[in-house]
Amino acid sequence: MRVGVWGHGREGHAAVRAALGAGAAAVAVVDSRPADPATLPAGVTASGEVADLAGCDVVVRSPGISPYRPEARQLAERTCVTTGTGIALAEFARRAVPTLCVTGTKGKSTTSALAAAALEAAGRPAVHAGNIGTPLLDVLLDGAAEGRTLVVEISSYQAAAVPDFAGRGALTTLAPEHLDWHGDEATYYRDKLRVFTACPPRSVVVSPQARPLAERYLDPAQLVDPGELVPAELAAALRPEHLLGEHNLGNARLALAACALLGVDLAASAGAVAAAVGAFRALPHRLSPVARLGDVTFVDDTLSTTPVSVLAALDALAGRPVTLVAGGQDRGLDYTGLAAALAARSDTVSLVTVPDTGVRLAADVRRVAGGAAVAVHETASLDEAVATAIGTTAPGGVVLLSPGAPSYNRFRNYEELAARFTELVLAAGATVLPGAAR
Repeated sequence: MRVGVWGHGREGHAAVRAALGAGAAAVAVVDSRPADPATLPAGVTASGEVADLAGCDVVVRSPGISPYRPEARQLAERTCVTTGTGIALAEFARRAVPTLCVTGTKGKSTTSALAAAALEAAGRPAVHAGNIGTPLLDVLLDGAAEGRTLVVEISSYQAAAVPDFAGRGALTTLAPEHLDWHGDEATYYRDKLRVFTACPPRSVVVSPQARPLAERYLDPAQLVDPGELVPAELAAALRPEHLLGEHNLGNARLALAACALLGVDLAASAGAVAAAVGAFRALPHRLSPVARLGDVTFVDDTLSTTPVSVLAALDALAGRPVTLVAGGQDRGLDYTGLAAALAARSDTVSLVTVPDTGVRLAADVRRVAGGAAVAVHETASLDEAVATAIGTTAPGGVVLLSPGAPSYNRFRNYEELAARFTELVLAAGATVLPGAAR
């Protein structure tokens, strides 16, 4: 067979490896930035033209490429288009590998990592992969899931192409996101939840926040509340010491409920599981304290790309003066709810904005009732924003980089944004916090 690989990021590299390993006659890689042919294995060609995929027997599409793009629709009419995540999950199912898929607008990384840690603590070896970093095809090819439980973080891009997963699932939160990829809010929710449509009854544990929306797109009989699966004594004993915010306690309970779905006896392993939750540290870029300058703490929450996630971060820091640094690529999300929340907390929260959405957020704050009391500083860059935040944050306060939008308008990705934030803070004389996630 002639195999096409559309997109040559991490998942694209894994797809090339899988295709060659399976004996493909030829592999055609298409990317907007074509690879240097000299760097490719024998039998692999590279180009920047989607038309070059038309003669392939099967095309593996990378998650960042929306199937709703006109050229994607046209390609799907001519040949079989699939994804690495879909191929790998089907093969893991064939091999009877116990698998948990975790998705949600926010919280999926922390919840899936907590579930893997709890499984290990309960004596169930686990491998954590997917959207968190390691493509599932690489896990499959390396045999990393043999004899283990597979915990997969699934993005909406990945979930949209997995209609036949029948394992166990966990759903964290739901709020509008990635509308530029999905097209509209309803399609985003449908795509996000498609990964669970073939799951059996009582196989998907769901947070209280997400349940009403989930019931519109899934059979309610598939859904389970965490409280039904986590013993009350264990739920009350959970102390995620290194995770800020009530929402992370909810993530921990959801993760343990998912472990119960996988057959873990939570009552019998309560002590070990609670200890694992207590020792768990914030993942990089997820409400993670990174540095301190005098009495001011700097928190990296660069994976916060929606207004809802900014609100969760502010809730986690309630009681402390917070300077919120927000703004990024404009995808048309509504910031009026966040603006109203900032106005309600005007005595403890100030706002420093960066382009592009910062302009809209600042205007929304000034327009909302009580918004005039919020200290708002509009800046032209992250460098200026950090300098402004350092100069205006009260002693004992927090500078919170929680953009509420992606960073692609100014940075390659959220990791580059976070690195620049930390670089600026350290250049101003701050010191790295012990154990800070970097």
